[in-house]
Amino acid sequence: MKYLLSTLFLTAVFISTSISIQAQEVRGNVFVVTNFERAFPENVSDNELDSLAQIFMDNNYKNNEYVVSYKAIRHFWGHDNKDFIQIVEVKSWEDVIKASEKATELFEKAMPDKADRDKFNKAFNKYFSGKHSDEIYREVVFK
Repeated sequence: MKYLLSTLFLTAVFISTSISIQAQEVRGNVFVVTNFERAFPENVSDNELDSLAQIFMDNNYKNNEYVVSYKAIRHFWGHDNKDFIQIVEVKSWEDVIKASEKATELFEKAMPDKADRDKFNKAFNKYFSGKHSDEIYREVVFK
């Protein structure tokens, strides 16, 4: 009997906790932050990098209905200028995947010829070492 009461009590606590957790509204948008490490090949310019980044971001996110906002930022001042950061804001965790899939579709639509996409990717990717980190954050919304 003691075991049964303990089990019933723990079950009731678990259910009430689950209901209260589920009842809490998820607030704040989701931010996908990718930090690329820059490479510095010869005969390149920051202007070219900025132009290519703008083309990439616009082709992937400008008409992407899952994206709330997007931007690319690069290191401006300090001890290490290797950071190039892409930030994409979406409304929910589910929209992270949807936005990514839609970005691929939009990029292929903007450059339907695979040879053109390959040429663009080669020009853009020369600015990066291949090292990067991906982080996903939720906006903190205070009541």
